Amino acid sequence: MINFRYHIVSLMAVFLALAVGIVAGVSLGPSVKEGLNVQLNAQAEQDRLKVVELRAELDQANALAKYRDAYATRVGPQVTAGALGGFGVAVVVMPDAPSAVVTNISEAVGDAGGTVVRSVKVDDDAFDAAKAEGLDAVVEPYQNEAGLEDSMTAATRFGRVLGWSIGAKAPQERDQNAVAAGEALQKAGFATFSDDSSRRAELIIVVTAPAPNPQLSPDVLQAHVQTDVALLVHASGVVVAGPDSENINGTDVLAVRSDSGAAGRLSTVDVADLPSGVTTTVLAGQQQLLGQHGHYGALAKADAPLPTLPVR
Repeated sequence: MINFRYHIVSLMAVFLALAVGIVAGVSLGPSVKEGLNVQLNAQAEQDRLKVVELRAELDQANALAKYRDAYATRVGPQVTAGALGGFGVAVVVMPDAPSAVVTNISEAVGDAGGTVVRSVKVDDDAFDAAKAEGLDAVVEPYQNEAGLEDSMTAATRFGRVLGWSIGAKAPQERDQNAVAAGEALQKAGFATFSDDSSRRAELIIVVTAPAPNPQLSPDVLQAHVQTDVALLVHASGVVVAGPDSENINGTDVLAVRSDSGAAGRLSTVDVADLPSGVTTTVLAGQQQLLGQHGHYGALAKADAPLPTLPVR
């Protein structure tokens, strides 16, 4: 136990150390002191030069990053012009996905000739095992239309109904049942729907969250993947875009790439937080609409930086 005597002994030790240091300093001769001063000054100058060098390297790296982003921002609309012409696109926003990435991708869809017909913000409750029974009750009335089966997980059933409510293989309007399904999910707190258009989407872009700390459990990540795959049943294409340029571990994108069934059907982009990644997301969407898939970006299990141009 630390008591008053312990504090007294500690203070005495501190004062003794100070006294020894003072005596040692006084006892040093002028020549020794001068030598120490020269060494200290030389070390200080070396440290100052190193700081200047590192600052110059950092400034150069920042300038290059700024140039790359500016270049990609200008070139992107030229590369993707017409890529999504005439297609409806739904943007599904997963929990904690950055709003800036959602905005950038939505604008890029418009630049590519597509129309964002709906955005859906998914709530954490959709993947909460404790809420699975309530979710089943909400989606059950749409079992036939969405193609639900009793053996499906809650996440798959959620994805099937969500995909049926907002997606289609060909251009068409949402009917009353599809609208009602969306309203039911929203009322129950599982997702929030925008009312941008009455049209269904042929392409669904899922915008995910960056690598979380602490990481999501494997069960939650698997539930995300199951929902992503289920969305594709009622749409012509699904792209999972992650703002993962700094870290892909524990992300939806890596979870999709690590799942053989999902990786063979969905497309992913791991740098959607960069202007070049936004362009790649649009191109991956075009490729999905053509019945192809791929995994793009700079990190683990990516096939290439972007689809081969031109996308055919």
